[in-house]
Amino acid sequence: MNNKSGRQSFRERLDYMVSKLRTDILSGILQPGAFLPAESTLAKQFELSNKSVRRGLDVLVQEGLIVKIDRVGSMVMESVKERIRIHFGCSSSLTKDFRLDDLIAEFHRMHPGIHVLPLALNNFDHVNTATELINNGMLDVLSLNSTQFQELAENGSAGLLETLEPDPGLYPIASEAFLHDGQLLAYPISFSPVVLCYNKAHFREADLPEPDSYWTWDDLIEAARQLSEKRGRHAVYFVPASENRYSVFLLQSGIRTMEDDEHHQTLSPETANSLNVYSRLVNNHQIFPKYLAGNHDDETVSLFVQEQVSMILTTYYNLNDFKDLSLDYDLAPLPTLKAKDPQKTLLVTIGAAVVENSRQKEAARQFVEFLASPEAQRMIRERSVSIPARKRIAEMTVDDHLNRPSRYLMYRELFPTFSYLRDLGLPIAVLQSFRKLLNAYWSRMIDETALYEEMSRLIAEENKVKADKATKTLL
Repeated sequence: MNNKSGRQSFRERLDYMVSKLRTDILSGILQPGAFLPAESTLAKQFELSNKSVRRGLDVLVQEGLIVKIDRVGSMVMESVKERIRIHFGCSSSLTKDFRLDDLIAEFHRMHPGIHVLPLALNNFDHVNTATELINNGMLDVLSLNSTQFQELAENGSAGLLETLEPDPGLYPIASEAFLHDGQLLAYPISFSPVVLCYNKAHFREADLPEPDSYWTWDDLIEAARQLSEKRGRHAVYFVPASENRYSVFLLQSGIRTMEDDEHHQTLSPETANSLNVYSRLVNNHQIFPKYLAGNHDDETVSLFVQEQVSMILTTYYNLNDFKDLSLDYDLAPLPTLKAKDPQKTLLVTIGAAVVENSRQKEAARQFVEFLASPEAQRMIRERSVSIPARKRIAEMTVDDHLNRPSRYLMYRELFPTFSYLRDLGLPIAVLQSFRKLLNAYWSRMIDETALYEEMSRLIAEENKVKADKATKTLL
């Protein structure tokens, strides 16, 4: 595992060097006619061998950004200043999620007159940051996931994006994530359900059957107990207050309120039961680690790679951290709340949109169409463990050199179980309030009664807002 991990680290350093030099050239930090630092200097800066540096510089030569001059060095081409530049607002995780740097390099090769400048957005304030940049004319293309698109639409900012023609070759449910008032505003690039990922070796060592589609959350808790006893370690983890994790419990039960005997609003028995199951899982510190710093999936993946836990709730995107490791793992559908309940899980889809006020709209459109094209989608399928949004490419056979789970194609059987956060019937702002409440609850700052009361209040307020809007519409 260590050797493969080393190769992965080398590849990341090389990709980073190429990306950094490309960005410096296209942004004007390195002007046409300027020389790049010497190969030995680059090798030291990026912790690479001279041979690897030369390989990276060859990529920039192929893209027409630099020319190598014998016994002199690498010079930025004069033609660079004549090229169209499009600014691409995106999450920094896309490089890992589906090899974004490779996709951009291929686009540059196919369209030498256009260059894409990625601009990493704040992960925790993606929509507001993107909106501000768009309003200031600083973005041409925007990547966003299904949750971020929902937030953008709820903020009244869907008009910032250009309408696109539907593409029948893309999975319909992936395209549905980016529909607003019947218009498609982004092309899906990749999607993933939230699934259960588990260490097969740990289950063999504990003499336990592997998870299957009949598991309930109680089955998971019991298996986790036995794994913890056998291994002397925690058994399961996910970020408890992540909207893409706690929401699966609410999706499985639905969110409903009712009046109690004293006419106070409270959660329905089904909704309360889902949160009770959630609580029994994350508060059982024999099987589930106590709160860890941060609120993202890196800590979950790290615990699983280090074999500190045997099961995690995750997406296919996070499996890319395992693709170069000799980790013996596989996937299963999420457990259900009760035996024979219909399965249900959250779907996360990532897409790309053309900005309406872009001054380079045609070039921006070409880039967005490329990301959804068979060529780009094939690169995602062959070079990552992520699921491409183009159906025929996603389901094609590949000559696999990656550590892909044997149940990689399991997602095809799960389509009827997929839901988006919008199916909860609550705006993202309310779900973000839920997250804060769950953080407080899980940190023992509030008790279960306070959690249920506050959640009920937020739901009741939202229902009142909806009722007022409906009344105004009728009037």
